[in-house]
Amino acid sequence: MKKLTIFSACVLLLACSSKPIPFTDYLVKNLLRDNLEGLATPAIFDVEDIAVKTIEATETTGIATAHVRLRFPEDFDTVVGLRRLEPYNVTYLQYKSSFGKFAAGESQVHYAEYKFERRDGKWFIVGSRAMSPPEVFPAAGSAATRE
Repeated sequence: MKKLTIFSACVLLLACSSKPIPFTDYLVKNLLRDNLEGLATPAIFDVEDIAVKTIEATETTGIATAHVRLRFPEDFDTVVGLRRLEPYNVTYLQYKSSFGKFAAGESQVHYAEYKFERRDGKWFIVGSRAMSPPEVFPAAGSAATRE
């Protein structure tokens, strides 16, 4: 009886572990958060919120659109100076094209479509496309908010 119970438990664990991971809002949020937080060390922004708007999936691919709110604790020039980035450096150009010349305390909401692919049972981000320019919210108390 004990062997049968152990065998049944092993079969159950094997069956559960071989089930594919479903493509859900929760999965999309966590993959995006992990990806964004891993872009730079130390981070140049805080991920404040990820709101998944649409989600579609097949067995091996997925597409999701999301609003991603980022907050920048330091301004662009400080980030560039601390990282010793020169103009036309690939990282410098990536920061500038993705986020513009952000101000300290500024928040941006990026609306984008993200493409995902399942490989070996795990989901990965394989591409993204901006759906519109980011919406910029100046820091509270900045000259832009007093106008």
